Amino acid sequence: MAYARYEMRSQLVANIDKALYIFDSDEIRFNLDPDGIIPSNDPYVYRFSVANFNENNVSDVDLTYHVKVRTTTNLPITIQMFRNQLPSDAGAVNLLGGSQDVQDEDGAWYHVYDINADYQMLYTQQVTDYYTMVIHFPAIYGADMTYVNSIENIEVSLESKQMV
Repeated sequence: MAYARYEMRSQLVANIDKALYIFDSDEIRFNLDPDGIIPSNDPYVYRFSVANFNENNVSDVDLTYHVKVRTTTNLPITIQMFRNQLPSDAGAVNLLGGSQDVQDEDGAWYHVYDINADYQMLYTQQVTDYYTMVIHFPAIYGADMTYVNSIENIEVSLESKQMV
């Protein structure tokens, strides 16, 4: 008679473009670098992490946070976002469904992607969530002069609040 057991643990840490730290009720925003998005068959991959601690501080309250992505409508891109998963992982879940088109007070149009979940970070634990954004701008648009010199602004915002 023989018994076997296999266990694997991994943590996505490499190649983080931005590290964000939540310590109180606040909103954090950052923009991805739009200069590098040109038509390509290879997707653009950006990674960021969200944590309730850093080298010097730890949140002293339980927090929830919510992620939103807002893009201008200049380029025909598609966006996917994964939390604590790589896009290549079996069963990886894209957090971004469809977008809602919204016009601001200046008349500019944006695609707003809203993740339908709030994520918790308890003060008793040091928590880090890792996000991977995958942006597709297919190479077929390279021959289309419509998008020459167009720049896409991609903004990620985190809205956090204290859990009650």
